[in-house]
Amino acid sequence: MAIPAQEAQPRLDVRLATADDRAALEANETSKTAGLSAAYLDLQAEGDFYVVVGLVDGQVRGRVILDCRPTTELVPEMKLLWVVPDARRQGLGAALTSYLERLATKLGYNEIFLGVTPDNPAAIPLYISLDYTPTGAHRSAVNLSVIDGENGGTDEPTEAIYRKSLTVR
Repeated sequence: MAIPAQEAQPRLDVRLATADDRAALEANETSKTAGLSAAYLDLQAEGDFYVVVGLVDGQVRGRVILDCRPTTELVPEMKLLWVVPDARRQGLGAALTSYLERLATKLGYNEIFLGVTPDNPAAIPLYISLDYTPTGAHRSAVNLSVIDGENGGTDEPTEAIYRKSLTVR
């Protein structure tokens, strides 16, 4: 009796982005988001703004941002989490989020916030499974989170604000 070979699990890594990641990040931009990866890396160089990349077998397959700038409405705020479609459901979104939470804790924060639009139904269950809870607050936001071009989003989306304690485990 033959025993089926076990598929190798992909190697997931998460780290702060570097200038060397720019081309890989730009390769996943849409016409709507063209040029934003370079802008995000520039903001990271200025401080209080962190671009985190997720790698699958050494290739950039996702990204998330931690915005700690004093001008940000919610501090710290997790922004623009995305994982390329063929790398989804492998744990990369959770790994990116976990790294970001550890970074926020290291920076001295006790909680973290995010905004999510209702036209992003895949994100909401992920955030809830990671212990984010809705605050009941909403805000208008520019929807640049749809980086893979699957949905255009709305022109003037409203985001629900979620929060997670970084001290209660």
